[in-house]
Amino acid sequence: MKNERILDALEMVDAELIEEAAPGNKLPKKKRRTFLRVAVAAALVIAIGVNIMSAPARSAAKTIAVASERRWMEVPEFDAYENQEEWQAAMAVLDAEREMRKAAVAEAKAGLRSFYEDGNRQFLTTYQNENKLWSPINAYIGLAMAAELTEGETRQQILELFHVEDLDMLRKQVSATWEKIYMDNSNEICVPSNSLWLENDLKYNREAMDALAYYYYASVYQGDLGSDELNKEIATWINNNTGNFLEDSTKKIALAPETVVALYSTLYFQSKWMDEFSKSQTTEGVFHTPDGDVQVEYMNKKLNQMYYYWGSNFSAVNLSLKNGSRMWFILPDEGMTVDDVLDDGTYMDMVLDANRFDEWENCKYMKVNLSVPKFDVASTQDLSDGLKDMGATDVFTEHVAEFEKLTSMSPIYLSGANQSVRVQIDEEGVKAAAYIELPGEGAAIPPEEIIDFVLDRPFLFVIENDNIPLFAGCVNSPK
Repeated sequence: MKNERILDALEMVDAELIEEAAPGNKLPKKKRRTFLRVAVAAALVIAIGVNIMSAPARSAAKTIAVASERRWMEVPEFDAYENQEEWQAAMAVLDAEREMRKAAVAEAKAGLRSFYEDGNRQFLTTYQNENKLWSPINAYIGLAMAAELTEGETRQQILELFHVEDLDMLRKQVSATWEKIYMDNSNEICVPSNSLWLENDLKYNREAMDALAYYYYASVYQGDLGSDELNKEIATWINNNTGNFLEDSTKKIALAPETVVALYSTLYFQSKWMDEFSKSQTTEGVFHTPDGDVQVEYMNKKLNQMYYYWGSNFSAVNLSLKNGSRMWFILPDEGMTVDDVLDDGTYMDMVLDANRFDEWENCKYMKVNLSVPKFDVASTQDLSDGLKDMGATDVFTEHVAEFEKLTSMSPIYLSGANQSVRVQIDEEGVKAAAYIELPGEGAAIPPEEIIDFVLDRPFLFVIENDNIPLFAGCVNSPK
């Protein structure tokens, strides 16, 4: 590849991507109402051995825009260049590109810190002893795409939620974060996909669609939203991008007839433990749920050498996955609850700051008798009230949301943010899926060099990649 071609690959679109749509557009006849409901959806998935398909299988909807190819430069091969100077120039471009993306990801993680912490409090706090799960990175990407399609105070509230100055910064950070978590080497996979679906005859802004395709890697389709045919096609798109792990949920997709826009995002994730559990060591035992004891299967590792972490009201360990991610298990101290740990929040400092295993102030490398329950848990909740409490109010408010950057047809607003999540772990690794529709002071050092870490009562977990929380949950009952 010549130097100029490499530079072309790095070009970012600098022109203003959004223009006002032509005035005078009318709502499609069957969709005409005093307001327009918008369903925005996202999904987080961990699944094994599934091919990724980002486009619908058939043509119930026409394609308006195709998601950009991943903009990630591979290390240039020396033999592909005429001389060493050209190869060194290509390496310099590669280094500059990676430093740029590294800086953008670092800025995004810093800005999203409070979003992750506040989101865990909002969406994992339990009032009825149920399991609660959510996908932080999914909500981030989904709301970021909404920001691209809005303007005024509606967009500003989302920018402030993510602590970014303007849309240009948001675009760069979302792109870099998307590219950071992307992985597809046939064994370990983490592939995010996005799509926007528009009602037939909706007068959309062409440049807005191109912006979604380029910066958010989103494909855009147009069809008869609310029809059985398109509901099935959307379900197929989600299933193809989530390893069919959400089929029970996608069977229920039924967009309201008045829906004119639907936004979906998926994150397909697959990985095995770096050090798998031996099935021969799996035993049955008691798990103390808030509603009584239940029998569960425990995966065990005896005298496992690992880092043990603790805070003012919790202890924790993490297990490495082969794709570079980690799964944290956070156990409240005796007499404390999961909600106490969520309210205190210092556990998230550990999750977000421990780039190396020994970077948390209160940690010790020791032998741990580890017992982790096998679980298959799920939850469904509407995130909209929590997102409003966090500051994103206008986008959910009728006659207030400003979606003029998508279309001149208004008013449009998000009618909800319903997210269904399922997480399953076993001796080999992790499998999970989520689907969101938006239409301390340290405790004492452990006294022994060998400690039992048994998750036999309600606990928290976070799966993160380079301190980016992919999803988090509160397990009150493994069953």
